[in-house]
Amino acid sequence: MRYFKTLVFSLVVLFFISWNNEPKPIRILLVGDSTTIGNVPREINPEGLHLEQMIEQLAKGEGLPDIKVINAGKGGETAKRLLGSKHYKTAIAPVKNVDYIFLRMGINDWFKCKDLKAEYPLQMKALIDQLRMDHPKAIIYLCTITSFMKPNECKEVNDLIYQIAKDEKLQVLDIFTPYNNYLIANGRNSLSVRQCYLSHIPEKYHEWLKPYTYYRKGWGNKPSGYVVKVNDMSLDPILGHIKQWYYDRHPNTTGYNLIANETVKFLAVRLR
Repeated sequence: MRYFKTLVFSLVVLFFISWNNEPKPIRILLVGDSTTIGNVPREINPEGLHLEQMIEQLAKGEGLPDIKVINAGKGGETAKRLLGSKHYKTAIAPVKNVDYIFLRMGINDWFKCKDLKAEYPLQMKALIDQLRMDHPKAIIYLCTITSFMKPNECKEVNDLIYQIAKDEKLQVLDIFTPYNNYLIANGRNSLSVRQCYLSHIPEKYHEWLKPYTYYRKGWGNKPSGYVVKVNDMSLDPILGHIKQWYYDRHPNTTGYNLIANETVKFLAVRLR
């Protein structure tokens, strides 16, 4: 009996030693705006593989170490607004054991900064300082923005991102170049969601559009109302003649899969 108890105790000890020695997943934190979180794909397909899940799956397929991706993106964020916000305090600062941070900001900053060249670098550097304080062991990477505005406007933001990275001695994951190259090859609207107020669409289509129609609460200069939301190009042959159909530049799932793939290629060089 004594031998049996000793054996059981030894097996339990060996189990916990083995469990503690198992490699823990590399933890990656995504910080950014609506082009990071991807609200429309999540709303249309809640169960689908979204950006963070696709990064995990692609990394696994490449034979990289096990990773866990936390997506802390939030629509409308700027570097200034994020710093000190409730979202930062609840969704970013408390995340434990972060190994890598991918920081992609600049689209909303371009729209909201009165003097982008003067304000944006200072606000980004303040945000980087705070991230370093809250996650001292994490390696921070800056990311270029997606092709959201006109090419010269995107270049203005991305040039500042590269300069900030140089000043802060950080590396840059270039999302813009492969994203824009895909648009050139496959069409300007191939990576964007479709969001269009129902009132802009001829009434003869309204009945069968009900599965695509969502009520959206207004913000800023956007009024509340019913909006048709589509995550791909499937309705373009029918509704593509409507001017407002192509206004939205947020990524669709294809766009997020491209971002995920570029992220994994970037990580592979550093994790292998």
